[in-house]
Amino acid sequence: MTQKEYNNGVKLWADDVYRFAIHCCGDSEGAKDGVQEAFASLWEHRENVSETKGKGFLLTCVHNWAMSQHRHQKVHEDSLRDLASETTTAPDTRFDLREALQKAAEKLPEIQRSALLLKDVEGYSCREIAEILHLNETQVTVYLYRARISMRKTLIALGYDNNN
Repeated sequence: MTQKEYNNGVKLWADDVYRFAIHCCGDSEGAKDGVQEAFASLWEHRENVSETKGKGFLLTCVHNWAMSQHRHQKVHEDSLRDLASETTTAPDTRFDLREALQKAAEKLPEIQRSALLLKDVEGYSCREIAEILHLNETQVTVYLYRARISMRKTLIALGYDNNN
């Protein structure tokens, strides 16, 4: 990939990569960091990445970065939870469907959430998702199926079902 192709890619792909990063990490500042890391990695590997594979490379980088951040955050939260006293509160079920969907998505394993976001939000095919996440198509369809089942169960538990 030449410098001109890279610059063109920044203009073409930045919004899509940022949108995916927000879905992966949940906040705009973290998403900006992830996008910056992804484009820096693309620049470092530009000689080995063709222009046609650039966007997939960026999405893979963002996904890997988000998983790394998620693991780091989980370790940090677990250590804080160990230090904090044990208190339980009743969950607040007064929120709208969008918040319920976000809450349900947060409960998914990272790989299922990424596959679901790439498919249902970004509109990628199972083949493209398999390339981005380094899986085979069968694994992608299984992850999508499991994610949707889990989302449905969570939404029903929160009071949202097909009859509402």
